[in-house]
Parts: sequence; C-alpha cells; structure tokens
Amino acid sequence: MAAHQSQPTRAWYQASISEFVSADPDAVVGRLTTNGQFDSDIAQVAAWQRQIVLLKEWLDGIDGAIFLEFNIPRMGRRIDAVVLTGSIVLVIEFKVGASEFGVSAIEQVWDYALDLKNFHEGSHGVRIVPMLVATEASTSPVPSLQFAEDGVAKPLLLHCGRVAQLIGELSAAFSDVPLEMHAWSTSSYRPTPTIVEAARALYAQHSVEAIARHDAGAKT
Repeated sequence: MAAHQSQPTRAWYQASISEFVSADPDAVVGRLTTNGQFDSDIAQVAAWQRQIVLLKEWLDGIDGAIFLEFNIPRMGRRIDAVVLTGSIVLVIEFKVGASEFGVSAIEQVWDYALDLKNFHEGSHGVRIVPMLVATEASTSPVPSLQFAEDGVAKPLLLHCGRVAQLIGELSAAFSDVPLEMHAWSTSSYRPTPTIVEAARALYAQHSVEAIARHDAGAKT
C-alpha cells in the first residue's frame, strides 16, 4: 500500500466555476446544509446565501473550480471559499455584515493560507492568495500583491466592489498551468519538508520524557 494515498475531498460543496455560476443558489445552500448536518443554523444559512450571491457575481466568466466550506483538520476550522483559477489558489474568508477588517480576521485567513501551503500536498508548489472580504465595508486598501518566499501572499483586504476585477486580473496573470479540481481537492495531508525538519529540530532539543509531559499537558 502506498504511503500517501489520495483522500476524499474535504469540501462540503465543490464544482467547476461554470457549474457553480449556473447553479440554483438554493441548491448550493441545500448541498451545504446536507453536508453540514447539524451545524447549519439560521444565521449560517443566511451567511451562505449572501456569500453565494457575491461569488456567483464575481466568478462569472472565470475558468476554474470552487470549494465551499473547505475543512482544515489541523485547525478544526473551515475556509469559507477556495477558488482555483489558472495556477493560483484563492483563499476567501467572508465577514458578512462587517464594515471593518479586524486583526483576528486577518490572522485567520492568513493562517488558512499557510495551513494549505504547509499541510496540503496539492498546495505545496503553488501560489496562494488569502483574501478577506468585509461585506459592508465601503472602502478598502488598494490591493498590493506581495508574495513571501513560500509563495503565500500577504492577505488582501477587500470591499465587495473590488473583488471581481481582482479575481479577473489574477486569473489572467496566472493562466499558465491550470490546477485540476479533483487532483487538488483529494491530495493528501503531507507536511512540507521544512515543517518536518523544523519539528525534528525542535524535538531533538528535548528528552522523550519532556515531550511526553508536554503532550499530556502535565502540570507541576
């Protein structure tokens, strides 16, 4: 048996962008509700409805794939939307009803992007752009794409009016080798070599007893 097999997709909803744009919004919400089981309260459904309307508008005419409620197992959280277009991955976090870009929200979407980069095999070698959308913001900073050495960009803070143009520009700029929806979504959990090396270096400085006590949450 191979050491690293593909895993089932971690998204509650996934489709090509063209399928998503043409889909009935209620059908998309239905899929999310079904896959979310008991997590779907009235506020969550209303947030999904708002996000779906916006995403359908922004992605009209864009090639690629979309994943809604993409699970991040290590963090116990889900990304609102992940968009593959061309060779780039867009990590989109919505703050529905928010008019400002809070520090915790910025850190949240950045953490999601870094988790994909470091723990999702299909994302190891691609560029990732985290995007934070405050749906009620009237203004936002002019987008400035700044990639770190690992290929993860500094989060972009966006009001709704900026997003469609930005996605179009990114799709055109990174249209070289399109990512394949199924292969990306089912790729396995595999920490990058740098993460593994860092963990080994950390543990090498501690005794087995100390590590065990830390993992068990030992108290003095």
